[in-house]
Amino acid sequence: MYELKITGLLSLLYISLSCAQQQCTRFFDLIPNRTINITSFNYPGAIPSGSNCRFRLKAPSNHVIYLSCRFELFPDTCGSEFLFISRDGDLQFRDGERYCRMGQVNRISNFQTMAFAYYSSSPQTQQRSRLNCQAVARPAPCDCGWSFPNRIANGVEAGKHEFPSMVGLRDLSSNLPIFCGGSIVSERYIMTAAHCTARQPVASRLLALVGEHDLSTGAESIYAAQYRIQNIINHPGYMETASGNINDIALLQTATPIEWSRGVAPICLPIRQAENSFNYQNVDIMGWGTLGFAASKSNTLQKATLLTMDNAVCRSRFNSSITPSHLCTYDAGGRGQDSCQYDSGGPVILRQRERMFQLGVISYGRACGQPFGIGVNTRVTSHLNWLWRYIGGSVCVR
Repeated sequence: MYELKITGLLSLLYISLSCAQQQCTRFFDLIPNRTINITSFNYPGAIPSGSNCRFRLKAPSNHVIYLSCRFELFPDTCGSEFLFISRDGDLQFRDGERYCRMGQVNRISNFQTMAFAYYSSSPQTQQRSRLNCQAVARPAPCDCGWSFPNRIANGVEAGKHEFPSMVGLRDLSSNLPIFCGGSIVSERYIMTAAHCTARQPVASRLLALVGEHDLSTGAESIYAAQYRIQNIINHPGYMETASGNINDIALLQTATPIEWSRGVAPICLPIRQAENSFNYQNVDIMGWGTLGFAASKSNTLQKATLLTMDNAVCRSRFNSSITPSHLCTYDAGGRGQDSCQYDSGGPVILRQRERMFQLGVISYGRACGQPFGIGVNTRVTSHLNWLWRYIGGSVCVR
C-alpha cells in the first residue's frame, strides 16, 4: 500500500466536489461495538470516473473509531484514483493520509471523529476502483494532559495547540473578547478563579472558547469551538480581602460535553501527588491577557515559565496573607515574566512524565511584569476533595 502524508489543504479534492460526476458528503453517528459497512457508489461495481464522496464518522464520548478499508484498483498503479483518511475527522484532510495503490488499510482515530473519502480525479480515466469499509466505535482508555506540539507579561507566544486544556472565558454582556482564563478538567467541567465568576455571576452570559490560539481570526484553528455555560459552582469558602483572595476557585459546567481533539484536551490533576508541595518546580502559565501592566492585550495565547516557591519564603517576601492553600510563582530569571490583567483563572502547569498537570489557578499579584515579581495562585491540591465532589467520576487519574 502506497501512502503519502498531506500537510496542506487538499484544494484539488475540495474544489472537485462542485464539479464531479457523482459526489456526496455523508455523516454517521456510531453506536458502541456495532459495526457499520460503507461502500463506494455503485459497489461492487467500479466508482464512476470523476466521482468522489466524503464520509465523517463520530463515536460517542470517550470512544475511538476502528476503520478497516479494502481499496481495489485496476490497474494497480498510482494514477487517477485515491483514498484519503483523516484520523482527526477533518473533511478537508489537512495532515491526512493519501493512498493510491491496492490494499487493506486499518486505522484508529486519534479521538472520537474520523473522516475518509474516495476521489476519482479524471472523468476520462481508464483506471477503475472500488472501496469497501467497516467502522466500529470502541471505548478509549482515559487520557489527559496531552500536547500537540512538543502574552503573558514579557512572555513568548505559545506554540499552536501547545496547551489544549486552555480556555478563554467570554462575557456575552461585554465587548471584551476574553475577560478570564480557565482550564478543561473533564468533558463537562472547566476550572477557573472564583473572582472571575464574581465579575459575571450569570452562567448563561458566559461562553467558553476552546481550541483557540489567535483570537483575531475566526479561521485560524480547525479545533476551535464554543460552549455555553449551564452552571457556576463557586468554592463556598471564597473570600476577597484587602490583602488577597482565599479559596479563589470555581467550576463551570458546560451545557454540552466538550469534544476532544489534538487542540482540545482535559488537563491532568495531581491527585496521586496530593501531599507534594511542588516547591521550586519550573511551571508554565499562559493567557490572552495584557502584555504588561496597563498594556495592550494579546490576540495570541502567550506563555511564560516561572519557578514555584516555598510558602514560607513567599510569605516573607510578599505578605503575611499567604496560606497553605496558596501556590506562589516567581520570576527567577528577572525577565519580568508574570501573569497579568485578564489572565486570571488560567492554569499553572507542571510538565511531568510527558503530561501536563495543573498545580494552580492564577489568582492575584502586584503590578505585573516586574523583574523578579511574585504571583499568587490557588493551590489545586488543597481543593481536591471539593473538586472530587463534582467531577470525581469524570476525570482521568494519571
